[in-house]
Amino acid sequence: MSDADTAIVQAVQGGDTEAFRLLVERHQGRLFAMLVRLLGNPALAEELAHEAFVKAFTALQGFRGEASFGTWLVQIGLHAARDHLRRTRRLRERGIVSLEQLRATRPRLADPADAGWHADPGARLEDEETAARVRRALDLLPVEYREVLVLKHLENWSYEQIAASTGDSAGTLKVRAHRARRLLREHLSASGWESGQVASHPRTAGTAADEEVGHDPVD
Repeated sequence: MSDADTAIVQAVQGGDTEAFRLLVERHQGRLFAMLVRLLGNPALAEELAHEAFVKAFTALQGFRGEASFGTWLVQIGLHAARDHLRRTRRLRERGIVSLEQLRATRPRLADPADAGWHADPGARLEDEETAARVRRALDLLPVEYREVLVLKHLENWSYEQIAASTGDSAGTLKVRAHRARRLLREHLSASGWESGQVASHPRTAGTAADEEVGHDPVD
């Protein structure tokens, strides 16, 4: 745990509850970004990030610093996301689709900051369609597979970092990532995806997926 986080945690544990907002400010961006990529739904990610901070605040007196505060917080967020995805999968298997799910599966418009990458509106449309196709394919993966792909290949975490947050071994995660890439490639192929069929924007989800589905090494 960083010296700054240690001091803040100790202050909160000592009764300065207002200091917790400093932890929120330091870690909310990272937590929110991870949840958005895992869930594909900014509104839901914001809700679960808020819940994670509430749980962290409630449990902070029992926090002993075995891991960093940031890692501990991410663990709380990951558990919340896992629970939500499993509930969603169970509802889908029963044929129940919520309004939230329908909204989440709609292709999102490119970020305003991305608009300058393509002068051709048709190219931007291809970007959006590619990103939406990848999100749908990710949504078909088992929760654990989706999680390791998001953390490893979209968040650029090492297997050791993921292991620290999920409790799985690095070896298990490598095998899981290998299987997840293969399954993701199968889902994309079934939807008409061809290797290399990706827009040129380097920040789209499609680009990351195209890079990954072409690679089979376990590590």
